[in-house]
Amino acid sequence: MKRSLAILATVAAGGSVLTACTEEQAYCVDLAKYAAKATEVDPTAPGDYVKILDDAKKLQESAPADVKDDWGVVVTFAEKVQKAGSDRVELARLSQQTGGVMTAYKNITSQAKDSCKVDLPALN
Repeated sequence: MKRSLAILATVAAGGSVLTACTEEQAYCVDLAKYAAKATEVDPTAPGDYVKILDDAKKLQESAPADVKDDWGVVVTFAEKVQKAGSDRVELARLSQQTGGVMTAYKNITSQAKDSCKVDLPALN
């Protein structure tokens, strides 16, 4: 009986390690796909953030803890831009708030390169 419990515990522990690895690998694959689309985004042009909103939401959900909040900053900003639509006054106001988004994106970029070996487009 004790041997069965030990084997079960070992299998359960091993399964959680494999799952974590698989989740990180999935995040890295999604991040690489995102990188291809992100080349079309000018980080200083608020209207461009809507182009990556769906991908950013997906990455926020699957992101490792060290960049989850950074993805939240990017998603929140993109949602504000989407809500602003073509309101030039609101878009101009939002363009003055890109500093925090750019900092979050730099954190995401560093983690992507270090952990996933993915190069995200540089901020201008």
